[in-house]
Amino acid sequence: MKTLGLYIHIPFCKTICVYCNFLTFANKSTYIDVYIEALKKEILLKSKKFQDYQVDTIYFGGGTPSLIDKKLIKQIIDILKINFNIDGNVEISIECNPESLNTEKIQYFKKIGINRISLGVQSLNRKTLWKVARPHNEIVTLQVLKELKDSNFINYGCDLIMGLPYQTLEEFKEHIDIILSFNPKHLSAYFLSYDTKRIDTFIKDSPKEEEQIEMYKFLIKKLKKEKFLHYEVSNYAKKGFECKHNIRYWNQEEYLGLGLGGHSFINNEVSENIRNFEKYLENPILIEDKYKLDKDIKRMDFIMLSLRQSIGINLNKYKKLYGGKHLQILLKNAHKYIPKELKYTTTHLKPTEQGFLILDRITKELI
Repeated sequence: MKTLGLYIHIPFCKTICVYCNFLTFANKSTYIDVYIEALKKEILLKSKKFQDYQVDTIYFGGGTPSLIDKKLIKQIIDILKINFNIDGNVEISIECNPESLNTEKIQYFKKIGINRISLGVQSLNRKTLWKVARPHNEIVTLQVLKELKDSNFINYGCDLIMGLPYQTLEEFKEHIDIILSFNPKHLSAYFLSYDTKRIDTFIKDSPKEEEQIEMYKFLIKKLKKEKFLHYEVSNYAKKGFECKHNIRYWNQEEYLGLGLGGHSFINNEVSENIRNFEKYLENPILIEDKYKLDKDIKRMDFIMLSLRQSIGINLNKYKKLYGGKHLQILLKNAHKYIPKELKYTTTHLKPTEQGFLILDRITKELI
Protein backbone atom coordinates (compact mmCIF):
# COMPACT_ATOMS: atom_id res chain seq x y z
CA MET A 1 0.00 0.00 0.00
CA LYS A 2 1.25 3.49 -0.83
CA THR A 3 1.51 5.91 2.08
CA LEU A 4 -0.09 9.34 2.37
CA GLY A 5 0.11 12.36 4.65
CA LEU A 6 -2.94 14.52 5.33
CA TYR A 7 -2.73 18.26 6.01
CA ILE A 8 -5.86 19.84 7.53
CA HIS A 9 -6.05 23.64 7.26
CA ILE A 10 -7.89 25.51 10.03
CA PRO A 11 -7.70 29.18 8.94
CA PHE A 12 -9.00 30.89 12.10
CA CYS A 13 -6.95 33.03 14.49
CA LYS A 14 -7.66 35.30 17.43
CA THR A 15 -5.39 37.96 15.92
CA ILE A 16 -3.27 38.16 12.78
CA CYS A 17 0.42 38.42 13.67
CA VAL A 18 2.15 41.21 11.77
CA TYR A 19 4.83 38.86 10.39
CA CYS A 20 2.33 36.25 9.12
CA ASN A 21 1.84 35.47 5.42
CA PHE A 22 -0.40 32.43 5.85
CA LEU A 23 -4.01 32.14 4.69
CA THR A 24 -5.76 33.00 7.97
CA PHE A 25 -8.61 35.15 9.29
CA ALA A 26 -9.33 36.87 12.60
CA ASN A 27 -12.80 38.11 11.64
CA LYS A 28 -14.63 34.93 10.64
CA SER A 29 -15.13 33.07 13.93
CA THR A 30 -18.90 32.97 13.36
CA TYR A 31 -18.21 30.79 10.30
CA ILE A 32 -16.24 28.10 12.14
CA ASP A 33 -19.08 25.56 12.26
CA VAL A 34 -20.07 25.99 8.62
CA TYR A 35 -16.38 25.79 7.59
CA ILE A 36 -15.98 22.49 9.42
CA GLU A 37 -19.07 21.14 7.65
CA ALA A 38 -17.53 22.11 4.28
CA LEU A 39 -14.24 20.50 5.32
CA LYS A 40 -16.01 17.27 6.25
CA LYS A 41 -17.73 17.29 2.86
CA GLU A 42 -14.36 17.72 1.14
CA ILE A 43 -12.94 14.79 3.12
CA LEU A 44 -15.89 12.60 2.17
CA LEU A 45 -15.61 13.41 -1.55
CA LYS A 46 -11.83 13.35 -1.96
CA SER A 47 -11.17 10.25 0.13
CA LYS A 48 -12.76 8.03 -2.54
CA LYS A 49 -9.65 8.45 -4.71
CA PHE A 50 -7.28 7.30 -1.96
CA GLN A 51 -8.57 3.89 -0.91
CA ASP A 52 -5.31 2.23 -1.98
CA TYR A 53 -3.27 4.52 0.31
CA GLN A 54 -2.44 4.19 4.00
CA VAL A 55 -2.32 7.44 5.97
CA ASP A 56 0.65 7.55 8.34
CA THR A 57 0.69 11.30 9.21
CA ILE A 58 -2.07 13.84 9.89
CA TYR A 59 -1.23 17.50 10.53
CA PHE A 60 -3.67 20.15 11.76
CA GLY A 61 -2.21 23.52 10.76
CA GLY A 62 -3.42 27.06 10.34
CA GLY A 63 -4.31 29.48 11.54
CA THR A 64 -4.78 28.25 15.08
CA PRO A 65 -6.40 24.79 15.16
CA SER A 66 -6.53 24.85 18.98
CA LEU A 67 -8.76 27.95 18.78
CA ILE A 68 -11.83 26.03 17.58
CA ASP A 69 -13.99 23.84 19.82
CA LYS A 70 -12.08 20.66 20.66
CA LYS A 71 -15.12 18.55 19.74
CA LEU A 72 -14.85 19.82 16.16
CA ILE A 73 -11.30 18.47 16.02
CA LYS A 74 -12.66 15.10 17.14
CA GLN A 75 -15.34 15.22 14.43
CA ILE A 76 -12.64 15.74 11.80
CA ILE A 77 -10.50 12.88 13.13
CA ASP A 78 -13.56 10.60 13.28
CA ILE A 79 -14.52 11.27 9.66
CA LEU A 80 -10.90 10.77 8.56
CA LYS A 81 -10.84 7.38 10.30
CA ILE A 82 -14.07 6.34 8.58
CA ASN A 83 -13.04 7.42 5.08
CA PHE A 84 -9.27 6.79 4.94
CA ASN A 85 -7.10 3.80 5.79
CA ILE A 86 -5.34 5.13 8.88
CA ASP A 87 -2.13 3.48 10.07
CA GLY A 88 -2.30 2.18 13.64
CA ASN A 89 0.84 4.18 14.49
CA VAL A 90 -0.25 7.36 12.72
CA GLU A 91 1.41 10.61 13.81
CA ILE A 92 -1.30 13.21 14.48
CA SER A 93 0.07 16.74 15.01
CA ILE A 94 -1.78 19.90 15.95
CA GLU A 95 -0.56 23.50 16.02
CA CYS A 96 -1.61 25.34 19.17
CA ASN A 97 -1.28 28.82 20.60
CA PRO A 98 -0.69 29.21 24.35
CA GLU A 99 -3.88 31.23 24.97
CA SER A 100 -6.06 28.49 23.46
CA LEU A 101 -4.56 25.50 25.27
CA ASN A 102 -5.05 24.18 28.78
CA THR A 103 -4.86 20.92 30.74
CA GLU A 104 -8.40 19.87 29.86
CA LYS A 105 -7.77 20.35 26.14
CA ILE A 106 -4.37 18.63 26.33
CA GLN A 107 -5.95 15.56 27.92
CA TYR A 108 -8.81 15.62 25.42
CA PHE A 109 -6.40 15.80 22.49
CA LYS A 110 -4.49 12.83 23.89
CA LYS A 111 -7.74 10.87 24.30
CA ILE A 112 -8.81 11.36 20.66
CA GLY A 113 -5.46 10.23 19.29
CA ILE A 114 -3.45 13.44 18.87
CA ASN A 115 0.10 12.53 19.82
CA ARG A 116 2.11 15.59 18.81
CA ILE A 117 1.63 19.27 19.77
CA SER A 118 3.48 22.21 18.23
CA LEU A 119 3.19 25.27 20.50
CA GLY A 120 3.54 28.74 18.93
CA VAL A 121 5.73 30.43 21.55
CA GLN A 122 7.77 32.74 19.22
CA SER A 123 9.15 34.75 22.16
CA LEU A 124 8.94 35.12 25.96
CA ASN A 125 9.31 38.91 25.80
CA ARG A 126 5.97 40.57 26.53
CA LYS A 127 6.88 43.76 24.66
CA THR A 128 7.90 41.71 21.60
CA LEU A 129 4.69 39.69 21.65
CA TRP A 130 2.59 42.84 21.90
CA LYS A 131 4.47 44.53 19.04
CA VAL A 132 3.82 41.67 16.61
CA ALA A 133 0.19 41.19 17.76
CA ARG A 134 0.57 37.80 19.43
CA PRO A 135 -2.59 37.16 21.51
CA HIS A 136 -0.76 35.83 24.60
CA ASN A 137 2.00 36.86 27.00
CA GLU A 138 4.92 35.03 28.55
CA ILE A 139 2.98 34.12 31.73
CA VAL A 140 0.35 32.27 29.72
CA THR A 141 3.05 30.48 27.71
CA LEU A 142 4.95 29.32 30.80
CA GLN A 143 1.72 28.09 32.40
CA VAL A 144 0.85 26.03 29.31
CA LEU A 145 4.38 24.60 29.13
CA LYS A 146 4.01 23.51 32.75
CA GLU A 147 0.63 21.93 31.99
CA LEU A 148 2.08 20.05 29.01
CA LYS A 149 4.89 18.71 31.16
CA ASP A 150 2.62 17.84 34.08
CA SER A 151 0.11 16.14 31.75
CA ASN A 152 2.80 13.69 30.59
CA PHE A 153 2.13 14.66 26.99
CA ILE A 154 5.38 13.26 25.66
CA ASN A 155 5.78 14.64 22.15
CA TYR A 156 5.43 18.42 22.17
CA GLY A 157 7.62 21.19 20.86
CA CYS A 158 7.91 24.97 20.62
CA ASP A 159 8.12 27.31 17.64
CA LEU A 160 10.44 30.33 17.99
CA ILE A 161 11.41 33.23 15.74
CA MET A 162 14.81 34.92 15.66
CA GLY A 163 14.78 38.56 14.59
CA LEU A 164 11.60 39.85 16.23
CA PRO A 165 11.53 43.40 17.67
CA TYR A 166 13.29 44.05 20.97
CA GLN A 167 15.04 40.66 21.01
CA THR A 168 18.60 40.60 22.32
CA LEU A 169 21.15 37.81 22.31
CA GLU A 170 21.34 37.61 26.10
CA GLU A 171 17.59 37.49 26.50
CA PHE A 172 17.33 34.85 23.76
CA LYS A 173 19.79 32.68 25.69
CA GLU A 174 17.68 33.05 28.84
CA HIS A 175 14.50 32.16 26.98
CA ILE A 176 16.04 29.00 25.50
CA ASP A 177 17.15 27.87 28.96
CA ILE A 178 13.66 28.46 30.34
CA ILE A 179 11.96 26.56 27.50
CA LEU A 180 14.37 23.62 27.78
CA SER A 181 13.57 23.32 31.49
CA PHE A 182 10.12 22.01 30.47
CA ASN A 183 11.73 19.15 28.49
CA PRO A 184 10.18 19.67 25.03
CA LYS A 185 11.13 17.02 22.49
CA HIS A 186 11.20 19.40 19.51
CA LEU A 187 12.15 22.99 18.73
CA SER A 188 11.60 24.98 15.55
CA ALA A 189 13.57 28.21 15.30
CA TYR A 190 13.04 30.36 12.23
CA PHE A 191 14.73 33.53 11.12
CA LEU A 192 12.23 36.34 10.60
CA SER A 193 11.05 36.41 7.00
CA TYR A 194 11.72 39.78 5.38
CA ASP A 195 9.03 39.42 2.74
CA THR A 196 6.17 39.79 5.21
CA LYS A 197 3.72 42.52 4.18
CA ARG A 198 3.84 44.63 7.36
CA ILE A 199 7.51 44.39 8.21
CA ASP A 200 7.90 48.19 8.07
CA THR A 201 5.85 48.45 11.27
CA PHE A 202 8.54 46.78 13.37
CA ILE A 203 11.78 46.09 11.48
CA LYS A 204 13.47 49.18 12.91
CA ASP A 205 13.14 47.61 16.37
CA SER A 206 14.52 44.21 15.34
CA PRO A 207 18.06 42.97 16.04
CA LYS A 208 20.61 43.32 13.26
CA GLU A 209 21.53 40.36 11.10
CA GLU A 210 24.82 39.85 12.95
CA GLU A 211 23.01 39.45 16.28
CA GLN A 212 20.49 37.05 14.74
CA ILE A 213 23.39 34.92 13.49
CA GLU A 214 24.83 34.88 17.00
CA MET A 215 21.44 33.64 18.25
CA TYR A 216 21.59 30.84 15.69
CA LYS A 217 25.15 29.89 16.65
CA PHE A 218 24.22 29.80 20.33
CA LEU A 219 21.14 27.72 19.60
CA ILE A 220 22.88 24.99 17.61
CA LYS A 221 25.64 24.73 20.22
CA LYS A 222 23.19 24.64 23.13
CA LEU A 223 20.81 22.13 21.55
CA LYS A 224 23.66 19.86 20.48
CA LYS A 225 24.78 19.80 24.11
CA GLU A 226 21.21 18.91 25.11
CA LYS A 227 21.23 15.96 22.66
CA PHE A 228 18.92 17.52 20.08
CA LEU A 229 19.44 16.55 16.44
CA HIS A 230 19.58 19.47 14.00
CA TYR A 231 17.72 17.43 11.40
CA GLU A 232 16.44 20.27 9.18
CA VAL A 233 17.54 23.85 8.61
CA SER A 234 15.07 25.26 11.19
CA ASN A 235 14.16 22.14 13.18
CA TYR A 236 15.72 20.31 16.12
CA ALA A 237 14.47 17.18 17.87
CA LYS A 238 15.41 14.55 20.40
CA LYS A 239 16.12 11.27 18.61
CA GLY A 240 12.89 9.66 17.44
CA PHE A 241 10.84 12.85 17.78
CA GLU A 242 11.46 14.37 14.35
CA CYS A 243 8.24 15.55 12.68
CA LYS A 244 7.34 12.70 10.32
CA HIS A 245 4.78 14.78 8.45
CA ASN A 246 7.22 17.53 7.53
CA ILE A 247 9.87 14.99 6.56
CA ARG A 248 7.32 13.69 4.07
CA TYR A 249 7.36 17.10 2.33
CA TRP A 250 11.14 17.26 2.24
CA ASN A 251 11.42 13.72 0.86
CA GLN A 252 9.00 14.45 -2.01
CA GLU A 253 6.48 11.92 -0.69
CA GLU A 254 2.78 12.26 -1.42
CA TYR A 255 0.42 14.35 0.71
CA LEU A 256 -3.14 15.62 0.43
CA GLY A 257 -4.07 19.13 1.59
CA LEU A 258 -7.63 19.48 2.92
CA GLY A 259 -9.29 22.78 3.71
CA LEU A 260 -9.07 26.30 2.35
CA GLY A 261 -5.91 26.80 0.27
CA GLY A 262 -4.58 23.34 1.10
CA HIS A 263 -1.65 22.15 -1.04
CA SER A 264 -1.29 18.60 -2.35
CA PHE A 265 1.38 16.57 -4.09
CA ILE A 266 -0.09 13.48 -5.72
CA ASN A 267 1.23 11.48 -8.69
CA ASN A 268 3.82 14.17 -9.54
CA GLU A 269 1.12 16.85 -9.63
CA VAL A 270 1.08 19.87 -7.32
CA SER A 271 -2.31 21.45 -6.63
CA GLU A 272 -3.78 24.17 -4.43
CA ASN A 273 -7.34 24.26 -3.12
CA ILE A 274 -9.53 27.31 -3.68
CA ARG A 275 -8.37 30.26 -1.54
CA ASN A 276 -11.62 32.26 -1.56
CA PHE A 277 -13.40 31.59 1.74
CA GLU A 278 -16.97 32.02 0.48
CA LYS A 279 -16.35 29.91 -2.64
CA TYR A 280 -14.85 27.16 -0.51
CA LEU A 281 -17.99 27.03 1.62
CA GLU A 282 -20.08 26.67 -1.55
CA ASN A 283 -17.90 24.01 -3.16
CA PRO A 284 -14.98 22.67 -1.07
CA ILE A 285 -13.45 20.55 -3.84
CA LEU A 286 -12.64 23.49 -6.12
CA ILE A 287 -8.98 23.72 -7.19
CA GLU A 288 -7.28 27.12 -7.48
CA ASP A 289 -4.26 25.94 -9.44
CA LYS A 290 -2.41 22.78 -10.41
CA TYR A 291 0.51 21.71 -12.55
CA LYS A 292 2.39 18.53 -13.37
CA LEU A 293 6.04 18.43 -12.36
CA ASP A 294 8.34 17.65 -15.27
CA LYS A 295 11.56 15.76 -14.62
CA ASP A 296 13.73 18.88 -14.47
CA ILE A 297 11.51 20.69 -11.97
CA LYS A 298 11.39 17.55 -9.83
CA ARG A 299 15.21 17.35 -10.01
CA MET A 300 15.54 20.93 -8.78
CA ASP A 301 13.03 20.23 -6.00
CA PHE A 302 15.07 17.15 -5.06
CA ILE A 303 18.15 19.34 -4.58
CA MET A 304 16.32 22.11 -2.71
CA LEU A 305 14.37 19.84 -0.35
CA SER A 306 17.30 17.50 0.33
CA LEU A 307 19.58 20.41 1.24
CA ARG A 308 17.07 21.56 3.87
CA GLN A 309 17.85 18.37 5.78
CA SER A 310 21.04 17.54 7.64
CA ILE A 311 21.18 14.20 5.80
CA GLY A 312 21.60 16.17 2.57
CA ILE A 313 21.52 14.94 -1.03
CA ASN A 314 21.74 11.19 -1.54
CA LEU A 315 24.19 11.14 -4.46
CA ASN A 316 23.52 7.54 -5.46
CA LYS A 317 19.79 8.20 -5.64
CA TYR A 318 20.38 11.45 -7.52
CA LYS A 319 22.54 9.66 -10.11
CA LYS A 320 19.99 6.86 -10.49
CA LEU A 321 17.13 9.32 -11.03
CA TYR A 322 18.85 11.97 -13.16
CA GLY A 323 22.02 10.44 -14.60
CA GLY A 324 25.77 10.78 -14.25
CA LYS A 325 25.96 14.00 -16.29
CA HIS A 326 23.69 15.87 -13.86
CA LEU A 327 25.64 14.45 -10.93
CA GLN A 328 28.91 15.79 -12.37
CA ILE A 329 27.37 19.24 -12.82
CA LEU A 330 26.00 19.16 -9.26
CA LEU A 331 29.39 18.30 -7.76
CA LYS A 332 31.16 20.88 -9.91
CA ASN A 333 28.80 23.63 -8.71
CA ALA A 334 29.17 22.45 -5.11
CA HIS A 335 32.97 22.38 -5.17
CA LYS A 336 33.57 25.93 -3.91
CA TYR A 337 31.38 25.29 -0.85
CA ILE A 338 33.25 22.16 0.24
CA PRO A 339 34.19 21.66 3.08
CA LYS A 340 33.08 24.84 4.88
CA GLU A 341 29.42 25.05 3.87
CA LEU A 342 28.96 21.58 2.37
CA LYS A 343 30.35 18.25 3.52
CA TYR A 344 31.08 15.74 0.75
CA THR A 345 31.17 11.98 1.23
CA THR A 346 31.04 9.19 -1.35
CA THR A 347 27.28 8.88 -0.79
CA HIS A 348 26.01 12.29 0.32
CA LEU A 349 26.39 16.05 -0.06
CA LYS A 350 25.37 17.59 3.25
CA PRO A 351 24.98 21.17 4.48
CA THR A 352 27.13 22.12 7.48
CA GLU A 353 25.87 24.40 10.24
CA GLN A 354 27.58 27.26 8.42
CA GLY A 355 25.99 26.12 5.16
CA PHE A 356 22.51 26.31 6.64
CA LEU A 357 23.05 30.06 7.07
CA ILE A 358 23.45 30.64 3.31
CA LEU A 359 21.28 27.77 2.13
CA ASP A 360 19.30 29.85 -0.38
CA ARG A 361 22.49 30.95 -2.14
CA ILE A 362 23.91 27.42 -2.24
CA THR A 363 20.64 25.95 -3.50
CA LYS A 364 20.36 28.53 -6.26
CA GLU A 365 23.84 27.69 -7.55
CA LEU A 366 23.37 23.93 -7.32
CA ILE A 367 20.10 23.86 -9.27
